[in-house]
Amino acid sequence: MSKRNFAMSMVALVVGINSVSAFADDSVVSGSLRANYSYKEYSDASKDKGGDLDFNMLGIKINHSWDDFGVAAEYRFYDGYDHLKYGYAFWNYSDEITFDIGAISKPFGNKNYASHNWWYSLNYYLGFEDDFGLGLGMAYENGASTTELAFIKNAVYGGTDHRDFAGTVAKGTIGDTTYNNEQTNMLAGRQSFTFNSGELTTVVGASVEYGQLYNDEFGENGDMFNYALHVDMNYAGWGLQAQYLAFDFDQYDDGQIDPNKIGMGMLGGFYEVASKGNIYTANLSKTIATSWGSYTLYNDFSMVQPEVDEFDDSILNTTGVSVGYGQFFVYVDLYSAKNVLWLGGNNLGLTQANDDWNYRFNINMQYYF
Repeated sequence: MSKRNFAMSMVALVVGINSVSAFADDSVVSGSLRANYSYKEYSDASKDKGGDLDFNMLGIKINHSWDDFGVAAEYRFYDGYDHLKYGYAFWNYSDEITFDIGAISKPFGNKNYASHNWWYSLNYYLGFEDDFGLGLGMAYENGASTTELAFIKNAVYGGTDHRDFAGTVAKGTIGDTTYNNEQTNMLAGRQSFTFNSGELTTVVGASVEYGQLYNDEFGENGDMFNYALHVDMNYAGWGLQAQYLAFDFDQYDDGQIDPNKIGMGMLGGFYEVASKGNIYTANLSKTIATSWGSYTLYNDFSMVQPEVDEFDDSILNTTGVSVGYGQFFVYVDLYSAKNVLWLGGNNLGLTQANDDWNYRFNINMQYYF
């Protein structure tokens, strides 16, 4: 089935669901429509035009539950492509235990986001923020403790289709280098503890994942091993997030690659990143409620530090505010980036062509229905 036919089928499905009173009283069909304005300091065309205003995305969500079972899905339509973000069935086995199967959220790091802004953090582009895969998951809550485990068989769109929502090790060609890796058979676990003291809520935890990197050109396997320590604190509207993450994508060396680099795909793009290194994240926020809605002020910082001396760090700092009013939500962000993919750069954690900082002013406008 072509992408266009699949997209039209999804629209017909949603319209059909809506016409049957959205399943039942405990079912919801919802979505969002988004537009985006950007001014890129590093783009002459953007500066000459005074920035660009574009259609960003139409998203459709479906949630339906009956007894202890249910389904949840979100499908997104962009300019030029569409994709499934997530889609799974769940079973609330008990008050403490839930099972998920399908395109599920990977239990890793600060949940669900390691940032507050529209662009996310650098974790996202390496597959460590708001990431999904095809598999089976389980969550067990016991008082302050939450244990999450998952087996991810493979990426939602496999190794050659680069429409996955977050960064995924994949197949593709950049310049004269062809990567033949496919991410598969991943075991992921996240353990966290939540502590409450008056207005202070603290979530501390650790995450780990291990999986195969299959090279189908040579029939050989590499592997990946990644882990993180994270904390998320909230007090009287103030928020602090911090995370240390170590990643190691040890691909099979077929003699055609530099093993210090690896190819990743997401949202229709394919790019190179350092295959081993660390990611540091530190975010500060303040949410203020008003009579008409709320707004959040934030500064999000993340840095990819490769383990190869010849490579350079990638740094992203975002200062912004998000505003929620009724069914409307807006992000206003200033991105300051050094050696960052799609923000004046073309990779993460590799050699930087120059020592410049790049800036992008961005407004993302969202309407929810």
